[in-house]
Amino acid sequence: MKFGKKLAGFGVGISALALSFVGVASAHVTVRPGEALTGAFMTFNVGVPVEKDMPTTAVKLEVPAGLGHVIPTVKSGWTIQVEKEGSGEEAVVKSITWSGNEIGAGYRDDFTFSAKTPDKATELQWKAYQIYSDGNVVAWDLTEDKQPKKADGSPDFSKSGPFSVTKVTSETAADTANKHAHDNAHDAQSTAKWALYVGIAGIILAFVAIFFATRKPKA
Repeated sequence: MKFGKKLAGFGVGISALALSFVGVASAHVTVRPGEALTGAFMTFNVGVPVEKDMPTTAVKLEVPAGLGHVIPTVKSGWTIQVEKEGSGEEAVVKSITWSGNEIGAGYRDDFTFSAKTPDKATELQWKAYQIYSDGNVVAWDLTEDKQPKKADGSPDFSKSGPFSVTKVTSETAADTANKHAHDNAHDAQSTAKWALYVGIAGIILAFVAIFFATRKPKA
């Protein structure tokens, strides 16, 4: 038992370490969650790490088609500009830009907004543009296969990088896992009940057998 616990702890540690390396290797502007339900009102988080030796002074996020009721969260110290197409209730938010402040080199910050996901399953592609204090822009708007490479073959994130994706589905992976867990628990409970019934029946039969085996025959 102790060995099993140590092994499980070791596995968790290795997994966490591996994930930390993945995070460092692929750090870029991302929008989370990576999965969402159709037709749901929810909050999206834009994570912005600074990987250059200078601060980030603005971030622009293009809003994918199909999102409704897009409302950015107030961000202290930052000016928020919302670009819309159309007017009134029919207006469609095309982009959100946060500016007027900075994220220091070696740090990160989060920007949030709420929105209603599309009513049909789809894939939301989040294209973002990170502006630095020297005016340079890193465009996070490419697919993985279009990512420029350095001379050594590693990804070059100095000017561009991949966009993040949110998969909108009628049932998320977490929902599916919970459903399977519930079904498995129900099956296990049913099996346990039948085992109990069989055990009780066996005990009753054993007592009956003992009764007849020990009963004295009539003279």
